[in-house]
Amino acid sequence: MATTRSTRALYLLLGVLLFAVVSQVVDLLAGATEVGVRTGVIVVAAIGAAVTGVLIVRQRRIPPPVRPRITPAPAEAPEDHGPSGATSVPG
Repeated sequence: MATTRSTRALYLLLGVLLFAVVSQVVDLLAGATEVGVRTGVIVVAAIGAAVTGVLIVRQRRIPPPVRPRITPAPAEAPEDHGPSGATSVPG
């Protein structure tokens, strides 16, 4: 699946936020100090991860924009009769 720049950025942000949550939980389980600050980081990062996940899901539901064609499709192209179908002879 091809991803756009904004989708890749959202996945990167989601990964960073989830890493922050997991690392802070591991620090708390290991007996780290400053429990209030670490709990705040967990809450903020978890909310950010949830919002980012919602943005990713919403972006997948919206169809990608249709790019304009540079050349017309065969049904839309003007008919070219070539030199045999010319109405006048150059010269």
